[in-house]
Amino acid sequence: MTLIHRSNSTKFYFFICSILLCISCNKDITYLDAQGHRGARGLFPENTIEGFRRTIDLGISTLELDIVITKDHVPIVYHDFYINHHLCLDTNGDSIDSKNSSLIYDNTLKEIKKYDCGSLNPNINRFPEPPRINIPGEKIPTLYEVFDLINEYPNRNIWLNIEIKFNPEKKLTAPINIFVNEVIKVVKTYNSTNIVNIQSFDWKILEIVKSTDSTILTAGLLDYSTVKSLNDSIPSPWLNGIHFENTGGTSLSILNEAKRYIDIFSPNWKLIMPNNAIYLGNSVTELQNNGYTVIPWTINRTDIMLQLIEEKVDGIITDYPDSLLLLMNKMNIHLKKN
Repeated sequence: MTLIHRSNSTKFYFFICSILLCISCNKDITYLDAQGHRGARGLFPENTIEGFRRTIDLGISTLELDIVITKDHVPIVYHDFYINHHLCLDTNGDSIDSKNSSLIYDNTLKEIKKYDCGSLNPNINRFPEPPRINIPGEKIPTLYEVFDLINEYPNRNIWLNIEIKFNPEKKLTAPINIFVNEVIKVVKTYNSTNIVNIQSFDWKILEIVKSTDSTILTAGLLDYSTVKSLNDSIPSPWLNGIHFENTGGTSLSILNEAKRYIDIFSPNWKLIMPNNAIYLGNSVTELQNNGYTVIPWTINRTDIMLQLIEEKVDGIITDYPDSLLLLMNKMNIHLKKN
């Protein structure tokens, strides 16, 4: 758990003071993109409008959110391909049988809107209460509703980091081109190509985004489980035909194969930490010097946030943006100007 929440605040204060003594004379970062993961799922129900509203009110620069699509091809904000019984109650307010979870793509928007996805904490050990709270009655929002919310804050310049959820190994949702086009249609409806980036673990998604509108920024998500090739001739299904080992076996080697359609590198934070067992061979500075913005996920411990700031990342995605913002304030680091 993050060191701030909540009873250890005194220890945290002395911890920060000791760190500041070491770095105050050599601070390299003045701006950082503070991204709330699924809003702020350590504090509020994930991917909900009220959760997003309260996350914006904390002072973040970017909302990170997930997109799946309904049977009637409406992009909605949800992480899973199936209704998650740990997150939602059924139309009667009862628990959902885990064996009968409904595929999102088999449901219309009207059917999806019947679920209550604000009353449950999906994992109280991982997201203790407090600080987390439930917000009963929260529905699964559409992407349209998120842009309506953003428009309530015209002076805040809130950025949206939109993840398109697509599994190249299973047919769980709309065909890839239809899915991407529906998301871009919403973005353009709000004339908002200049305040979003689209990210995905499936790098084919990013190539389609760029071929549809080259002005939209894209972020290549990467985890250790999605990078490894199946064998010496078959690449990972997630990397759009790029063979990790055969291209050089580093993060930069695969990014350069995808440089036509990837602007931002968004890895599991362990992949960019030189002393970590799954480090992929390129430092944050090397990646940035080759033209990539570096924004790792999902960092909930303040000591790791500090390490990544020392590595000079461009942003941090966290379930606890309040912790990140407090740390940034103590280090005199300002929010990225969108």
